[in-house]
Amino acid sequence: MKESPLSDGILLAMSFLNEIRFGRAEWLIMSAVIAIGLLIAGAAGAFTPAAPVPANPTALPSEPPAPAATPTDPATPTAAAAIAAAASPTPAPTAAELPAPGPTATWFYAAPHTLEFAPTPVLPPAAPFPESCDGPGRMNLLLVGLDGFSNDYNRPARTDTIMLVGVNFAARSVQILSLPRDLWVAMPNGIPVTEARLNSAYHYGELYAVPGGGPAQLAASLEQAFGVRVDRYIVVSFLAFEQAIDAIGGIEIDIPEPIHDPKYPRRSQPNDTIAIDFPAGRVQMDGGTALIYARIRHDSSDFNRMRRQQQVLFAVRDKLLRPETLPHLPALAQLLYSSVRTNLTLDDIALLGCLGPQVERSAIQTTVIGAEMVTPATFPDGAQVLLPKPDALQPVLQSFNSGE
Repeated sequence: MKESPLSDGILLAMSFLNEIRFGRAEWLIMSAVIAIGLLIAGAAGAFTPAAPVPANPTALPSEPPAPAATPTDPATPTAAAAIAAAASPTPAPTAAELPAPGPTATWFYAAPHTLEFAPTPVLPPAAPFPESCDGPGRMNLLLVGLDGFSNDYNRPARTDTIMLVGVNFAARSVQILSLPRDLWVAMPNGIPVTEARLNSAYHYGELYAVPGGGPAQLAASLEQAFGVRVDRYIVVSFLAFEQAIDAIGGIEIDIPEPIHDPKYPRRSQPNDTIAIDFPAGRVQMDGGTALIYARIRHDSSDFNRMRRQQQVLFAVRDKLLRPETLPHLPALAQLLYSSVRTNLTLDDIALLGCLGPQVERSAIQTTVIGAEMVTPATFPDGAQVLLPKPDALQPVLQSFNSGE
């Protein structure tokens, strides 16, 4: 195997060390020998070695022969003088003669999982933002469930729930589109992280102080990846979700079959888990129970979990439309402004409040980006993500944007 210049220098130094006994003075010699060996290695790597000189050089044919030296010629060195000159050390090069040292690696950098992302889909233009309850117009809402039991929305947290809700004021209809948390998408806005899971967009928006924070970064990621327009957002923490459900007196949900989750994270000790069981049938839920129902996923998949979250949203809507809930609405409105992060204005809320009772249950269309619309992938570091399938997603996105 061919040796490197560095290994040649070290081997030369070690050949001298084999002849030395290690007394006190010898340790100094050893240090000098190692330094010389490293210097030789460095010099060999920095300079191109000259061609070896033959033992008996002869003049090239194109050169005239040198005149023979006579013993009386004082300019001709004697054999003894030549030997002495060869034995004299060559002066070391000065600092100016040495080449400048090159860059040295001081740390390791792992390149990101750079993928070839599909271009932003071109969708039919959505209706403009509504100006009255009678329409025309469309309002696209981004509903976000933020991880954690804190109402501090400026913390770099991940999103547990991501939904797009399109409200068509002319058609009196609503489209709900749930997106998986593990979708791998590009990160816009010029932040250091260029790609990540969709549920990390909020985290990076707050971490890198993107204008508008986490909601703006998440909205920009959705708009770039899927071509949809995001008009307003509502961000709800786990704690605010529980408080909102309790403020309207709880909800009722029909569970089609029993659910068992053996590894639900404990609230007081997230590193520990407990087993959760829901029976089949109609179940009355307070805020804490509804949160567990919306979050469990070890019983099936994240796709089924998104369907349960839509079911909770329907249950909240049904409860808000009941006459007995009307006395609770002022408390709910106060909670909206004290415990929820949103850019909805009072006029926006008035528009939604006016249209809400006019939307029939049959006019609400729900869609989940399911397993047939994504490709599971595992990166070399073990990260498991979902890659969108553009061809499978295009009809769903067009339907959502047009309100049909």
